Amino acid sequence: MIAQQLVNGLMLGSVYALIGIGYTLVFGVLRMLNLAHAYLFMAAPFVALSLGAAGVHPAFALAGGLGAAALLGMVLYYMAFRPISSQHALGGFVTSLSFGIVLQVIVVNRFGTLAKPFSFGLALPDIEIGPVLLSGLQAASLVVSAALMVGLLMLLKRTRFGRNVRAIAENDTAALLLGVPVPRNILAVFALSSGLAGLAGLMVALRFEQIGAYMGDHYATKALAVIVIGGLGDVRGAMAAGLLLGVFEVLFQAYAPTGWSEAFVWLLLIGVFLLKPEGIFGTGVQRREV
Repeated sequence: MIAQQLVNGLMLGSVYALIGIGYTLVFGVLRMLNLAHAYLFMAAPFVALSLGAAGVHPAFALAGGLGAAALLGMVLYYMAFRPISSQHALGGFVTSLSFGIVLQVIVVNRFGTLAKPFSFGLALPDIEIGPVLLSGLQAASLVVSAALMVGLLMLLKRTRFGRNVRAIAENDTAALLLGVPVPRNILAVFALSSGLAGLAGLMVALRFEQIGAYMGDHYATKALAVIVIGGLGDVRGAMAAGLLLGVFEVLFQAYAPTGWSEAFVWLLLIGVFLLKPEGIFGTGVQRREV
């Protein structure tokens, strides 16, 4: 039933959107891609699993996984981005990927490569709306994702932190001269974007009740397509493109021949490059000099 597929698509799209927003926030302030997101997506559930195995209450274990992702994001900034000059186009790309691979190796050596069960016994009642059936976890994930997206837009538009981030994205040198604490705000952006990646990982882990060291690869790759389709550096574009991509992918899986959903995503990406390189919602990336 198409209504059910649309809901499933929004669920998948919300995961793409959360990771894509994380990519977009970092790219917006540094003009560098943070390829560690796939690994932070994976790390959060493993931290939560470890805390749960140690007897920590499920709610605190999940919060701990989320906090660990944000903390790792700050460590990533100091180790992989702050020492790199913004003029080095591939610097952040390479160092963030290296950081993520090291993180993945640690997880593989600690937990192995086989999938691990991830069940915290969160019993939430199912919700039935006409022909649409939502599990409690799906409904909670959709509500949390929607609230976060709206809250993030409000944060960026109506708070001092948001104004600082937009000023840094526009011209970090001018922002520094005007008294904006640039390093502190960039650190907060890394914590926020990494926390979003960790939240997306926890959502997927809770839904499928298993995790693995390579679980983030598929989602993070699709999220890269999301930020290009939506427009590099455009948070609203990442949200919209993530949700739309999730819906179309699920519809293709349900109604198109097997395997075409994967082709659709990348054909759409090629089409955007050819017809509107700045992205559907973007205005293009410009280089600015002082």
